[in-house]
Amino acid sequence: MSANVRRCTLCGQDAQYMYTANFRVGGTSGGMKLLFGEWAELGESMVPMYVFVCPNCGKIELYATEDLRQKAIKLASQTKQ
Repeated sequence: MSANVRRCTLCGQDAQYMYTANFRVGGTSGGMKLLFGEWAELGESMVPMYVFVCPNCGKIELYATEDLRQKAIKLASQTKQ
């Protein structure tokens, strides 16, 4: 299996890598954004995720990028201490 193909967890067929999507996390929304504008986004950051789509069943799966995985590993080792 190549890096651009992952096994679909729903039907077992090969899901294809489509692109890397950036998801916004943190910050605020709704009324706070209306009141404070761009200042409400100070705590916001972007989290990149790999997007895979199964051409058989249409399921979309997200996977952590290598950088995000390394951050998670580091955080997990810190919380165990």
